Amino acid sequence: MAADPGRRAVLAATAVLPLLVAGCRGTQALQAPPQPAPDVSRLRGAIRAEEQTVARYQGAVRLLRDGPAAGTGSQPATIATLAGLLAEHQEHLRQLRKRLVPGSPLAAGSAPLAAPARPALPATTRALLSYLGRAEQAASDWQFGQVPHVPASLAQLLASISASEATHVPVLRAAGGA
Repeated sequence: MAADPGRRAVLAATAVLPLLVAGCRGTQALQAPPQPAPDVSRLRGAIRAEEQTVARYQGAVRLLRDGPAAGTGSQPATIATLAGLLAEHQEHLRQLRKRLVPGSPLAAGSAPLAAPARPALPATTRALLSYLGRAEQAASDWQFGQVPHVPASLAQLLASISASEATHVPVLRAAGGA
């Protein structure tokens, strides 16, 4: 016996009705994206701080190599020291970026990071090294302050970076910074 056309229409309507109701929320369905988890915000802050540190060291190496004091006797040794510290910071940055997975649910709502501003650096070698030393100490303190607020694996990385940055301070002093 053939099915009644009215019966088919009723069955089809009951199957489609939940889809129509879900789709009728209008603009409510287009809510703001969720905010990133707090530890993701802290990770992004650590990445921004490390990017700024890398930019400082790149600028310092450029200044010593090409700036007004270029060619003085102590510059090659100082440049080599700064290049070594720069390489460590680039590795820190690589490790931090590895932990931020764009598009993951934990990073939802997090926009791309802006490029760091080019820092204004002191012109003399001694003032430059002192400036970098103060920046290293501040960065070390900040990284260490984040440790209690993040998951264990990120805390371990931040503590390691903090310790590394703290060891850069005496290296910069030995290179000529007060």
